[in-house]
Amino acid sequence: MGVYSLQLEDGELEFKNSGTWVASDLPQPDPRWRVTDSNGHEHYSSDGPDRYPTLKSVAAEPYWCADCQDEHVDTWYECRICGEKIEPGTRIDSTPKWVSTGSRYYWNGEPISTERANEILAAVRQAQDKAARVTERPTIGSRVQLGGSAVTVMPTAENVPDHQVTVMHDGTGSMETVSLEQIRKIR
Repeated sequence: MGVYSLQLEDGELEFKNSGTWVASDLPQPDPRWRVTDSNGHEHYSSDGPDRYPTLKSVAAEPYWCADCQDEHVDTWYECRICGEKIEPGTRIDSTPKWVSTGSRYYWNGEPISTERANEILAAVRQAQDKAARVTERPTIGSRVQLGGSAVTVMPTAENVPDHQVTVMHDGTGSMETVSLEQIRKIR
């Protein structure tokens, strides 16, 4: 059983989780994967319900494999716009991961619902996000977070308001001017 506790100003949130550790050497989707296809369409990995929002999964006709005596269907991804075949990036992460078989939350030793624990955790995340916010234009060349990706701060045009900053995206070199509200300090 895993027991985790978070000491907060007004109490202690404890999480007791039973389960098992699972490790795998199989390729997994790389959450940092980004690529631009030959037609200039940008593709990336997402944490949302659609892991590759700019791609569509395509399946070939089923065929019989004489080696394993079973039916197979080959699948691949294509750009939704131009149909170019795209192979999303993968990584090997053999770090063991905890697979839960049940959990309980406690606030100052008293059982609480998962919903109440999530409310407490949301308040903690909100406070952490507030602390990570950038309130002044960062120095040129510094690295900041923009939507889950690290970007580099570039010189910003003189006519741009002080609450905006120009950043360059890694890999593509594309630049955009965004509000300071959108960027966070790198932790």
